[in-house]
Amino acid sequence: MVVRAKIRKIFMPALSSTMTEGKIVSWTAAEGDRVSKEDAVVVVESDKADMDVETFHDGIVAAVLVPAGESAPVGAPIALLAESEEEV
Repeated sequence: MVVRAKIRKIFMPALSSTMTEGKIVSWTAAEGDRVSKEDAVVVVESDKADMDVETFHDGIVAAVLVPAGESAPVGAPIALLAESEEEV
């Protein structure tokens, strides 16, 4: 039997054409929370404004990689999203 876990990454988005990194203002979803596609999971401060960032998949927030108050470059993983509780 082969089990293939589906763990997806939530990436720091480019919220403007000049943005090179973003700061996590707050997480609206915590580790262990179940989220649905298009739910806001994090608030990011860009060089222009604070914006809600939505997830593209249903799942469970398995790990927050960049805590509130810290920054990450555009394209860097900021959290992990698991498809099921077994994968968390």
